[in-house]
Amino acid sequence: MSLDVYQRLLALQQRRAVPAASRAHRHLSPRPWVLVGYHLAGEPSAPVAIRYGSFRGQPKLLVVAEPRDRDQRFAALGALARDLATYLSRYTETEPVVRVGNGRELDVDHCCTDAPQLVVPNEATAHWLDLLGQYLRTLDVDPVLQTAGAHLGWFASRRHLPGSSAVLTATDLLSTHWRTGQLPTEDGHLGRLLAWIEPPAGQDAWTAAAAAEQRPPAGPASDPEWDLMTLRPALERAKQVGDVRRLKLAAAEVLDQAWRDTWTALDLVGLLPPGGHTAQRWESDRWSWTRHRERITAGTIRFGGRLSDVPAFRFLHELETRTVALERQMALDDPLVMARWLATGEAVAGTVIKRDLEHTVTSAKGSALLRPLLWLRTHGFDRPAGTELWLGRIGLTVRSSTVDTVELMVTSGAVTRPKFNLLPECDAEVVLAPFGPQQHFPDNLPEELPWPARPVRLAAPSASDDREDTGE
Repeated sequence: MSLDVYQRLLALQQRRAVPAASRAHRHLSPRPWVLVGYHLAGEPSAPVAIRYGSFRGQPKLLVVAEPRDRDQRFAALGALARDLATYLSRYTETEPVVRVGNGRELDVDHCCTDAPQLVVPNEATAHWLDLLGQYLRTLDVDPVLQTAGAHLGWFASRRHLPGSSAVLTATDLLSTHWRTGQLPTEDGHLGRLLAWIEPPAGQDAWTAAAAAEQRPPAGPASDPEWDLMTLRPALERAKQVGDVRRLKLAAAEVLDQAWRDTWTALDLVGLLPPGGHTAQRWESDRWSWTRHRERITAGTIRFGGRLSDVPAFRFLHELETRTVALERQMALDDPLVMARWLATGEAVAGTVIKRDLEHTVTSAKGSALLRPLLWLRTHGFDRPAGTELWLGRIGLTVRSSTVDTVELMVTSGAVTRPKFNLLPECDAEVVLAPFGPQQHFPDNLPEELPWPARPVRLAAPSASDDREDTGE
């Protein structure tokens, strides 16, 4: 049984979510831009109400009395775009960074000291902002709207990259760090997810989750009943007599819960100590933001509709590299995450019971090479001989194993006497992971891509071609 399944069963038994991580594996900005909102049913480009801001107690609320009216829509989106520009203007300060390659300094570059962070309640809202960004980039009514669309495009480009924290969704943030006793698809409901993690006093998670489901959804699609009973009369009144007070009250009522829940998610994860590699991954976001700003300033920003063959290969390669790196880093940073690898038998924990530092093997040229041996007492390890394991930067190979012991040979990282001090002493408790230092995936293009290139438009056949076809 995987640890994930065990944790979900444990949460079901305890009727409360259980921790799945003991470290915060996402960077949390001290001044995120939180946004919740609703759009008109079936029209993502027609927002009805948006609440946003960097301060929990001072959110802004935009409502559109007639979302289908382009003038009113652009006026509201223009206000949103200008506030977004004001928020992003805080992240323009840069610092010099010395780039190093092959062990020597190459040049000095400049990187923004910090980057913006967008936080939304759920994946649907993040997708909505992607669509809104695409819509704004196509408009030629106001350059501010186009620039806002370009910024939303940058957030969208970071959203799908594993380990990036430029865009955080509260549901993903919580489900990364806690396991509930409900179905993974039910974790997509922010209210239900929070009810499992922090049920109100006197209630268990099931009761709290059922109550949370009765509240308005976190958006951006609203509840059909609320649309009919509340939104429609408010929109009609605003359209007929120009009074938007009822619409503002209705919007504030439904957005308040999503607003509070999103901030609560940030609070909960913020209580955890940051993972060791979190700052390193955030640095990647800072560099990306720096390059994006440079392209915006130079007027060279471009967004392709669809990746062609080679850029698609590069993008998939980056996804693969980042996915492997994130899994590795989270496990190395967090004992609770490493426990998943121990549960599947891919990692091994035990006590060093014996060492042989003078053990040698004979190389292909006949010389003796130091390859120290370690014996571990474990609680069961059934991987075959030849399995590679790692203790930090020290590589080891399994030579043999019994019910309760494993014999390992050191193959790298500590095969010279000056580095024997890196090996654990007898009685030391160790955890050997199935991955070592940062893995490198060369991005060399294969001889043939596994998908066809874009079709090439063929030239019209000439008279000479016709002659060749007829065999003349």
